[in-house]
Amino acid sequence: MAATGLLVAGASGAAASRMMDAALADPYWRVTGLSRRRPDGAGDWIEADLTDPDGLRRALAARPDITHLLYASRAPHGETGIEDIPANVAMLRNLLDAAEAVLPGFAHLHMIQGGKWYGMHLGPFPVPAREDDPRPAQAGFYHAQQDLVAARQAGRAWSWSASRPNFVMDVAPGRARNMVSTLGAYAAICREAGLPFDFPGSVAAWEAPQQVTEAGLLADAVLWMMRDPRCANRAFNVTNGDAMRWPEVWALLAARFGLAAGGPSDASMRVLMAGREAVWDTLRARHGLTLPLDRVASWDFADFFLGLGYEVQFAMDAARMAGFTKALDSLTMIDRHIAGYRAARVLPGEATR
Repeated sequence: MAATGLLVAGASGAAASRMMDAALADPYWRVTGLSRRRPDGAGDWIEADLTDPDGLRRALAARPDITHLLYASRAPHGETGIEDIPANVAMLRNLLDAAEAVLPGFAHLHMIQGGKWYGMHLGPFPVPAREDDPRPAQAGFYHAQQDLVAARQAGRAWSWSASRPNFVMDVAPGRARNMVSTLGAYAAICREAGLPFDFPGSVAAWEAPQQVTEAGLLADAVLWMMRDPRCANRAFNVTNGDAMRWPEVWALLAARFGLAAGGPSDASMRVLMAGREAVWDTLRARHGLTLPLDRVASWDFADFFLGLGYEVQFAMDAARMAGFTKALDSLTMIDRHIAGYRAARVLPGEATR
């Protein structure tokens, strides 16, 4: 049986990289990446710009073997939580237009969404969030994209699916917008500079259960959705499946970096860590670390994920009932990721002196 042609749009991004790896390891798929620039060492790849509809159509016309699209791209955004709706919708529309026009076997489109579907960046919301919950009052680009796709699909042979992870976590050296590398860098700097290892956030944030998604688990879920007919024209939450509490995470980090775990300090990571590059450079020299601080930690991102003073939980019932049963212990995952960053010489070992 011939492999199924899968195109991953935004393939050089953080979420898509692990999905590319998972699909490449599965003989069911014949994988092609798409981005504006071909990464060094990339395999089968299409260089095309999602904002250029004509160029995109020409690029896809040369690959009529592609039948499945995995959309993992986003317009440029910061940590405010507010993203460009028209730009994000236009990029997806251009890809869908091209697929319908030039891919004769186009069968399925998968969209990676996230917690912003439920308005988790806007304030408290009903938990555990379920896929059919009412939308938040302030709609975002995920809603506009899904509305576009659902309206276009009505009555047509192809289908769509969507995954909704929260805080995708991976060992991804060089991507500063990562929870474990950022917190690991904070812990290492606190130890080196003799700073208290406090939680830079409020008591409410310290006590509120959170939820995360490992990139490998998300990849498995996405590939499942694209193959299982039970997932056609549906969205599914995808998280590790447990509740993560900051006191437990702080205790783990303190143990791994030789620190005494503090409590909430109602501070800002961006303020606490301002001007600490020299401390990190000392650590780099002593431990042979490979990356500068700005490629290891994002303090603005930390202020966002540490500043959620309310519970963030997504129900996994729909995916479980449809057949996806994988789950992870988030503390065990974080511990494994710390070890992964140490092995990659991104974070220092336990003995920081």
